Amino acid sequence: MPRKADKSLESRIIDVAYQLWVQGGERALTMRAVAQAAKTTTPTLYERFKDKHDLVVFLRERARTRLFQALQPAKTGAEACELGLKFVLAHGNEYLLLTADWAQRLGRRETLPSYEFVKARLAEDLGGVPENHARLALSLVALIHGTAIMILGEGVDGAVSQELEAACLDACRRLIKAAGNGHDGRVKDKELEV
Repeated sequence: MPRKADKSLESRIIDVAYQLWVQGGERALTMRAVAQAAKTTTPTLYERFKDKHDLVVFLRERARTRLFQALQPAKTGAEACELGLKFVLAHGNEYLLLTADWAQRLGRRETLPSYEFVKARLAEDLGGVPENHARLALSLVALIHGTAIMILGEGVDGAVSQELEAACLDACRRLIKAAGNGHDGRVKDKELEV
């Protein structure tokens, strides 16, 4: 008698693979570890995913969805920055997963829901249409990303982490305010009083 196909296996594989990534990053994600955690065999795993990269594509999409959901409560561009940085700091391995191909996707002009969301919030804050705020949104994303990479580094002191976070969010607010004042980003410090 043939065995019945486990209809929930693929979902279970993705769930356990995601948890392995969340807990230990890329090092923790091996096909053998995924198969074992999903209570299946490595050959069965390879029947569904040709390799680790194929599996990571699914995991990236889940991480992107989680970031997008975390941004949803934001009513302003500054709030989106704050919620984005909060997500990054609480979910470091997930963040590293979803940003690994971000610049490539941007270059291919693929839809990036979180980026589009930030542009839309900026349009609501500053007027115009979201695409008018693409450069500002990209600047904010780059600022948050750089801050995240520094904070997520090994051995970062809690006080330094808090200072970096505060400086990042202050810079985001200043950039948004400068854009609202009609500046092109080349402004003097005294013009940026928040």
